[in-house]
Amino acid sequence: MIYKHYFIEQNITNINENLILFHGENLGFIKEIKEKISSKHKNAEVIKFFQEDLIKNPNIFFRELNNISLFEKNKIFYIDQVNDKITELINEIKEIEISNKIFLFADVLEKKSKVRNLFEKSKMCASIACYPDNEISIKNIINNKLKTFDGLDENVVTLILKNSNLDRIKLNNELSKIVTYFYNKKINIEEL
Repeated sequence: MIYKHYFIEQNITNINENLILFHGENLGFIKEIKEKISSKHKNAEVIKFFQEDLIKNPNIFFRELNNISLFEKNKIFYIDQVNDKITELINEIKEIEISNKIFLFADVLEKKSKVRNLFEKSKMCASIACYPDNEISIKNIINNKLKTFDGLDENVVTLILKNSNLDRIKLNNELSKIVTYFYNKKINIEEL
């Protein structure tokens, strides 16, 4: 199943599947998604793996998947640095019934990638491509984060846009500084 990234960005709970692949070059978006997942599942235990560790010893993963905790309600799994080598493990996971969410994160995956095709064609899996931001998406982020501030105008938005260089990580750092500096103040282009 393929989801559009802007659909997921609006509400992470729009994903119904338990196996979810995020792939692409927008590292800022992926970082935000991880934060949203953690905040939506505050009572869950987050368990992180790297693909290479799971390939060397898949039993670690299955042991954690089957281990039921008395204290935590459920578990969430992150698997980082995913590529086609994990396809066999994913097929094994699909064979068992899982109630926990498993999030996989990959860099750019080609259209012919085995793991990407597996996630896109399966009704049990979700695939979300994380494409680079453009001017419109960056402007929307700026306007949403600073909408309660006085003095926000097109010149301010343009200046922030230029300084971020369409990089969401850099943009969020800039916005964090602006929110802190102009707290209870009007945004002034000269001070900015």
